[in-house]
Amino acid sequence: MNITGFYQRHRKLSILGLILLAVVLLAFIVPYLIPLGSLAPGIPAAELVTENGSFLDIGGISIYVESYNPESTLGTIVFIHGFGGSTFSWRENAPFFVQKGYRVVALDLKGFGLSQKDFGPDYSHPAQAELVNGALERLGIDRAWFIGHSMGASVMLHLAHLYPQKITGLVSVDGAVVLQKSFLSPAPLAGFGPFTRAGSVLLTRYINQDRVRSILESACYRKETVTDEVFEGYYNRIITGNWYQSLLAMTRDSNKNAVTFPLEELNYPALIMWGEHDTWVTREDIDLWKDRLPGAEFYIITDAGHLPMEEQPDVFNGLVLEFIQGN
Repeated sequence: MNITGFYQRHRKLSILGLILLAVVLLAFIVPYLIPLGSLAPGIPAAELVTENGSFLDIGGISIYVESYNPESTLGTIVFIHGFGGSTFSWRENAPFFVQKGYRVVALDLKGFGLSQKDFGPDYSHPAQAELVNGALERLGIDRAWFIGHSMGASVMLHLAHLYPQKITGLVSVDGAVVLQKSFLSPAPLAGFGPFTRAGSVLLTRYINQDRVRSILESACYRKETVTDEVFEGYYNRIITGNWYQSLLAMTRDSNKNAVTFPLEELNYPALIMWGEHDTWVTREDIDLWKDRLPGAEFYIITDAGHLPMEEQPDVFNGLVLEFIQGN
């Protein structure tokens, strides 16, 4: 190679190096130059606590719980909400079973509703199951029926695997259950400083009242379910605390959510329910795992989407009551 060719090649490499350096600097610096978005102030969390609500300190984590009929001898029912949900998700269901005489507990998982929201450690489904168990121990509950919606069904199954002695029976509602870990997922990047900051900027600038309403309506087949009161109930609980930090932490830890243990070992009475028009969790998604629970009953709730307990509460409550009383 002559001297002219050498210098031309060296110059090209230098330019390429400068471009790469500029890209890296942009990726590392620009997210910190863009201010976070802002939301209109919501209702203070303290004003959303119900008469039967309280906060439990579970290993230094504040978990919001609503508890009813602690002296009941009929049995205990524990409600576990889905992604974006909270105790509010069960407003059409928990009172029904309270009136029937059952002890009822509904709680907000870490990062949801009124429970603690931060970028702290382990938001995975097994870790959420540990928190649910900690709350049950604090409440003196040895065994219960568990009703899990969407992501909550995954948390419920992890709980059944970790603490089988706590389970009387299981009810899955449009359960979002992942069966295999993803080894190529970009999720761990959510824990890397510049990516965390970029995610915070995107979330705080993207999430607003219109988008939350649109997302909520997309979950429902019966759009009339999303009244102004229902929207406000969801929205006000979503934006409490450092909500965007907890969403990023959930993304960071999502690779640990897969149900990799044998579902065949969960030999309990089980009812698997699915809304006929659910586009979030499809029938094909449910079929991947529903037959692996020994003796599980399967029921399709017609005229409902991803939120059958809210879209068809009377049908939902009647089916669950019949199932519990029959087992």
